Amino acid sequence: MAGKGRKGTDPFCIKGKIEQQTIFESRHFYALYDIRPVVPGHCLLVPKRHVLDMMELTVAETKDFHRIAGKVIPVLLKEYSREERSYDLTAQIGPYSGRTVKHLHFHVLPRGKRDEYQKRNVHIYLDIESNRTNLLLNIKEEVRKLRKALGYRQAQRAGKRRAR
Repeated sequence: MAGKGRKGTDPFCIKGKIEQQTIFESRHFYALYDIRPVVPGHCLLVPKRHVLDMMELTVAETKDFHRIAGKVIPVLLKEYSREERSYDLTAQIGPYSGRTVKHLHFHVLPRGKRDEYQKRNVHIYLDIESNRTNLLLNIKEEVRKLRKALGYRQAQRAGKRRAR
């Protein structure tokens, strides 16, 4: 099943499409700032290889997921969720899950005592789906800030990427 789906229209597989959102990358994963953030700091962890389901990840990719999550999530919590260690880590997998992109990706949403969804958590998913959120952020500034916090510098030459 790996690679099935519409790889040609998958924004995570189109070369040049995600560089502006990339805040960090590892050998097998990108960390991207979501283009429709639901809360400040909403990021995605996306495997570089086109897969639909986490069961398709190799052992090396699974280990790398833990490494990149362990690098990115603490920075997101420090930058956006000052009160406590609160965040959502979720993936919509399969045709009935509400996924909109046929490529495995994990949403990381730093949560805080004062975020607009705190008393109505179910609405966060409705807003993700309908894109009715009014959190229009300066994504370039958020990406710059997070790249700096993570110590990430994009490779000078396309195709020559590595984690620091």
